[in-house]
Amino acid sequence: MRFENKRANQTVLSRHRLPLPYRVGLAVLWLLPPALLLLALAGAGGFPPSRFDLRLALLFGLMTVPALYIWREGVDVLPGGIIARVFWPRYLPYDLLDTWYFDGRADRRVLTIWSQSGAKTLECRAGHLTNLSMLLAALKANVRYRHRPA
Repeated sequence: MRFENKRANQTVLSRHRLPLPYRVGLAVLWLLPPALLLLALAGAGGFPPSRFDLRLALLFGLMTVPALYIWREGVDVLPGGIIARVFWPRYLPYDLLDTWYFDGRADRRVLTIWSQSGAKTLECRAGHLTNLSMLLAALKANVRYRHRPA
């Protein structure tokens, strides 16, 4: 089964990403070196096709991958589950999730979700997600809360 087929008929209720200033800053950080290199090449007598090399295009393509990843990383809440976009996008239906716990201590502030097999399905810091209260409300309504994991 493919990722898209599992959620094709569900609308996204809320999106939770890295706050916008940090997302923009990190994406620009990854896209700035190729842009500066192109500007330097263009400023050094133009950019004739003879200077364009496939290896250069590959380098530019590789530099855009982390920027795209940072831009898309996060959690989407759907009526039937969540989509965790951490490493690889994964659709996690609520009936496959067992428990969740939010450690609200000032030095931690970590959200952890476990699957029915007991494995950690998702673990992320509260500061990395916007509108955390909406995500916690969706989890509270659909998944059992775990008090203080062992």
